[in-house]
Amino acid sequence: MRLWLIVILTLLACQLSAQQDWPRELIDPAADTDPADLLLPMPCGAAMAFQKVSVPLDATDPLADRRVRLGQSRDQTGYSDYLLPAYLRGPFRDDDAGTTYYYIARYELTHGQYRVLNGDCAAPTRADRLAQGGLGWFDAVTLTQRYNEWLLKNAVGALPQVDDVPAFLRLPTEAEWEYATRGGARVDATQFPAPVFFGKGDLRDFARFQASGSSRGKLGPVGVRNPNPLGLFDVYGNAEELMLEPFRLNAIGRSGGQVGGIVTRGGSVLSTADQIYSAQRTEYPPYDAAKGTPLRAETFGVRLVLAAPITTSDQRLNQIRERWMDLANADQTGATVDPVARITTLIEAEIDPRRRDELDNLKLEFRRARDRAQTALQQSARATLLAGAVFVDSLDENAADIENKAGNIRLLIDLQRAGENSAVYGRQVEKHVAEIKQMRHVQSTYLLSFRAALETLTTDIGATDREAAYNVLREELSLSGRDKTLRTLDRFWEDLAVYDARPDINPTQLLKVALD
Repeated sequence: MRLWLIVILTLLACQLSAQQDWPRELIDPAADTDPADLLLPMPCGAAMAFQKVSVPLDATDPLADRRVRLGQSRDQTGYSDYLLPAYLRGPFRDDDAGTTYYYIARYELTHGQYRVLNGDCAAPTRADRLAQGGLGWFDAVTLTQRYNEWLLKNAVGALPQVDDVPAFLRLPTEAEWEYATRGGARVDATQFPAPVFFGKGDLRDFARFQASGSSRGKLGPVGVRNPNPLGLFDVYGNAEELMLEPFRLNAIGRSGGQVGGIVTRGGSVLSTADQIYSAQRTEYPPYDAAKGTPLRAETFGVRLVLAAPITTSDQRLNQIRERWMDLANADQTGATVDPVARITTLIEAEIDPRRRDELDNLKLEFRRARDRAQTALQQSARATLLAGAVFVDSLDENAADIENKAGNIRLLIDLQRAGENSAVYGRQVEKHVAEIKQMRHVQSTYLLSFRAALETLTTDIGATDREAAYNVLREELSLSGRDKTLRTLDRFWEDLAVYDARPDINPTQLLKVALD
């Protein structure tokens, strides 16, 4: 009897221990310096950490979304990851900021999180911090379903809500994953299009992949490498992460019509350095034909996203419907409509002289409005072209100032080595170094504005209007004798062609383009 009592008490103690909150280093290893934006409870006292991903837009407009350009301009893998426009909107609204956001898991799913979702409440160990591999797409969906059901039954109050409707977990879309991986709105706009989210540094500082001193082909603990600008860990390497939607080819800037297999993003411990970049995508068949079962791989992992329904209430549905009708009635659905031609047709069919006169006046107003809009577009294009030329000139002057200052530093160091007044020269070197640092900060600002001008001209203004504005502005500068500005305008026009072909050019290359 005494032995049975000891066994029962031991089992109860183990169960109570397992139900206690897990150590923070197994849930959010980076919490000591930068806590996660959201912690969701899990069975057995575990939890999952999430980061907020802001999607800046007008949150009051239910149809508003943010256009981003994802992908890369590499020809070798263009069939899969060429440049492609994508549209994003977060399910949650930040009324203070007037924008939207979504949540994505800060870390890849771990061993510990996987086993508690499968009912294993054994006490946590250090091995529970390892990224969980060996999953298939169907396993990931089933696991997500299991987690959702547990939350709704046991911790629904912990879920963010939209119009009193609780959020739910799912696999990320490719656009959500890539936008977050690049750093979203947190990363400098000049760095966002780059292949990797970090401007300088060794890939081994950010990823576990196939390299000396890196992974040795085995999945490792999450949160060991450096995070991206959003505070996400292991988006590169470690486990390759399963996506929600199936694979499609990139048909020169748009998604192909054929739907394929499952998709993973981010590369893994088996990937080489050249296979790890933000736009990288890999397709796999959903089933293992040899085994007749769903395909699983030791490197397949999961990073979840918190989502919410779009039509959360009748009121919300009415807002969406009304906004859609407003846009449809304004002829903004994408169809090519000439209001002047439509009014002309109405005039020809009208037999009432007074109405004909009113329609004639309306037709005149439409023409005037169209002329004003076209004039405004041309003025905007010329102003942006001129601003781009000014930024080229400013970058030139800034680069010359940096080089002159660097020359002074070299001279002072030579004098310092000569041994005369070394302390004085040392202070002067420190002063010049600080000034160069400030100059490089200014350079970064100029480069950001330079890219913004290029982006506006290549995305918001058509090639015909762009060229017409360039020719007019060039003639204006020539007639006014502003030869220097004319030369920088011509350089900017050449830069524009380079950027139009490669809008994902990184900041270092973009600066070289501007200065050449």
